[in-house]
Amino acid sequence: MKATSAAARLEKIEQLETLRNKMIQTANTFGIQHPMVLKYSKKIDETHNKIMQLQHNEK
Repeated sequence: MKATSAAARLEKIEQLETLRNKMIQTANTFGIQHPMVLKYSKKIDETHNKIMQLQHNEK
């Protein structure tokens, strides 16, 4: 079970990095207040919370 949880956490970390890069590119193109930047920020927060939950479940 821990291996599955660890794999899921690594997948979420990769997803987090992808979202972060998209948010930065969008902010550079459209400005930091653009709705897509805020949408990516929210998704990053949600993904981070999922990572923390998975990490907590591994213990």
